Amino acid sequence: MLKKIFLFSILSIAVQFCNAQGLQTFHSFTGTTILGDTVSFSQWAGKKLLIVNTASFCGYTPQFTDLQALDSIYQANNFAVIGFPCNDFGAQDPGEDSVINNFCTGLYGVKFQMMSKVGIALPDTAPWYKWLQWQYLNGVADAQVTWNFNKFCIDENGHWVAHYPSNTLPFDTAIVNWILSPPANTSVTEQTNISQVQLFTNPATHKFELTIHAEKNTDLFIRLINAQGAIISSLHKNIFQGENKINIDAELTSGIYFVQINGANFNQCLKAIKLN
Repeated sequence: MLKKIFLFSILSIAVQFCNAQGLQTFHSFTGTTILGDTVSFSQWAGKKLLIVNTASFCGYTPQFTDLQALDSIYQANNFAVIGFPCNDFGAQDPGEDSVINNFCTGLYGVKFQMMSKVGIALPDTAPWYKWLQWQYLNGVADAQVTWNFNKFCIDENGHWVAHYPSNTLPFDTAIVNWILSPPANTSVTEQTNISQVQLFTNPATHKFELTIHAEKNTDLFIRLINAQGAIISSLHKNIFQGENKINIDAELTSGIYFVQINGANFNQCLKAIKLN
């Protein structure tokens, strides 16, 4: 009985100690970049982050294109992508850091921060991936990584926000809406005056056509951006109450393009594939 009381007392003290210390945030950790530099994750304080475990030879590897575009397009929104190569799932990233880096930059033009190869599966799980996967560490939810290209959303203060599986695309509406949402600890009281936006690709004219339904007159800035994040076309439009049809003129080749729309309390990014 005394032994049980003693153990219970020790456990109680340990729990109280942990609670007193408070939960860690993503900013609490330190890692190594793919070039071998040691960095504190606190350097991303003030930015929303999408954390992705990557692999070079996976069916989801082409997501590198959209991840780079996402990083480029939303840098101005205090957002960044961080990639963590991992060989734990299907042994699909067996190379050294230098090989992985050459692959990512050479084939997919990756410019967002790639980190050194990391362990995610037990027992060699990196400390921050323990934090990402276990509620008792992050304070929000359990979210086990079971394959390559899982995605975690981290807010400006380093807090865990959401987890998405491999088949959730980087430009999924939930991810984009989160990027464009107000910063942590802020709120928006004014409602948007845009009720619907639709994007079409006209195969006859090889142009993009926007249909925007507005609840009242407003001004919008519209940009056409390629997969590398370069602005192909930019225009300022006065949108009137009701339905507005807009043609985006640009000399286009085949590939992936994004239409970004910004206005008062309204931000949206739409993806389209230009056909031959």
